[in-house]
Amino acid sequence: MKRPKLKKASKRMTCHKRFKIQKKVREHYRKVRKEAKKRGRKKPKKDPGVPNSAPFKEALLREAEQRKQQLEELKEKQKLNKRKEQGQKRKRDENDVASSKTEPAEREFVGRKAKLSCRTVKQGSKKSFCRELQKVIEASDILLEVLDARDPLGCRCPQVEQVITQTGGNKKLLLVLNKTDLVPKENLNKWVHCLKKEFPTVVFRASAFEKEKLRLPGKKKLDLSRHGTCLGGKSLLTLLSDFCKTQNKAIRVGVIGFPNVGKSSIINSLKQAYVCHTGPAMGLTRSMQIVHIDKSITMLDSPSIIASPSNSAVALALRSPTNIEKRDLLDSVTTVVEHCNKPQLMLRYNIPSYRDSQEFLTLLAQKRGMMRKGGLPKVEEAAKFFWSHWTGPKMSYYCQAPPSLTLPPHLTESIVGDMQQGLNLEELEKNNVGTIKAIRCPRFSSSMLFQCTGLTNGITEEGDVPEEPLRQEENEDEEEDFLNEEEDEDSDDENDVDERSRLGTKRLKVEEVPLEEELQPGKKFGAGAEEKSFHVDKMIEEDDDTYNFNTDYV
Repeated sequence: MKRPKLKKASKRMTCHKRFKIQKKVREHYRKVRKEAKKRGRKKPKKDPGVPNSAPFKEALLREAEQRKQQLEELKEKQKLNKRKEQGQKRKRDENDVASSKTEPAEREFVGRKAKLSCRTVKQGSKKSFCRELQKVIEASDILLEVLDARDPLGCRCPQVEQVITQTGGNKKLLLVLNKTDLVPKENLNKWVHCLKKEFPTVVFRASAFEKEKLRLPGKKKLDLSRHGTCLGGKSLLTLLSDFCKTQNKAIRVGVIGFPNVGKSSIINSLKQAYVCHTGPAMGLTRSMQIVHIDKSITMLDSPSIIASPSNSAVALALRSPTNIEKRDLLDSVTTVVEHCNKPQLMLRYNIPSYRDSQEFLTLLAQKRGMMRKGGLPKVEEAAKFFWSHWTGPKMSYYCQAPPSLTLPPHLTESIVGDMQQGLNLEELEKNNVGTIKAIRCPRFSSSMLFQCTGLTNGITEEGDVPEEPLRQEENEDEEEDFLNEEEDEDSDDENDVDERSRLGTKRLKVEEVPLEEELQPGKKFGAGAEEKSFHVDKMIEEDDDTYNFNTDYV
């Protein structure tokens, strides 16, 4: 019988050919290793570290950490110097072009204009936020002030409410309580009962979803069952559509509020699409954005309200956009922890009693395993961990509602009556009751009590933005002195090249902080420490505690 023909050629080969191929491969790799050896490329040796039996191990590890920080600071300053040099070159080129085109009498005007442009760049973010907020208020028929249900009173801005109530055109102002699934139901009912006496209040829970999971192929609308259905959206849309019928025209609805209250998430939930950028960071929306819900309703997303510097430290920490106010994270966490209930915070993170916020972060870092070599806690990582919980949807805390809420000075009974006209409030109350029943709220035992700071003052006009003094020339002088000190120290220590190459650092002036002060609660790192010159090849001379390696102790 004839053997059938195979579809594919066989991969079998003779042993002579296979061994020849293997030999060529070995020769190739041997050649590559020889060339690399000639060039001097060797594997870096692993640092053995400091043995446990070595004396003053903690001090050595602390010194190594300080050297690492010095290297990072040096790299950052070198980057700054490069950027400044590039900026100076650009300015020279621009001045050359301007001087060639303009007359000598006009050169002074060009210089003044350049200085003014530098100031507008630094303060343009805050002023642009106020400008975009005014655009939204002027173009809207109804304004939704979004409040965080965990601290509704702290999310209200009396200045913005006063601007809305005093403007003509019969503008309506509604309060939207968002993030209602993070507070107990009894507390939520009390806040709704208090707030509806001033403005019509809508209970809402936005659907939280990520950008990657939204764009489903071949579908216009999204399946939000995985990400949590939106509660309160139907009641809000029915309220707005009834108002459209009474006005016999299409309306524009502006969404305003402080950062991280869920303005963009509400628009995404009503549209059922990812049309506005959302995220855990504060102040992502930077300009007005128009979103068409249907033929008669158009939503206007606005940037966050700028908090006034006259507010308390807690209000500034919670209500300031992170992309504008570059606040220290440790300061923000410290102010928040001081206003929390201590026993509930201990139960929430399962940590022992603490005296202040510094000790709290140290215990939290030990509990979460955020430790450096030598057993030093990573306090900054613990602060980031706590802040992500506090600003995100994981932390359940609440503020107590006042027993009797009096009208603030910017509101009167006539204004409250005007805001309630033309709205079906009876149907809104029924829908709010049904929404509260459908929400799965936590219990008081699993929630944390937070001290309310009252209304938060905001900035509505560009002229009210405080002007920050320019400190560019002072920073340049400080950096030049810093680099001159580095050059002097390097010229004095030329004999220590081998030691510096092993450690990979330069000598800089830093503040020596003893280990007891770092772990001592109630003090920031480096507070009250004396400035001493730090040398790599020498240990700091102490009075009586120095260890003499030349003598043997029996």
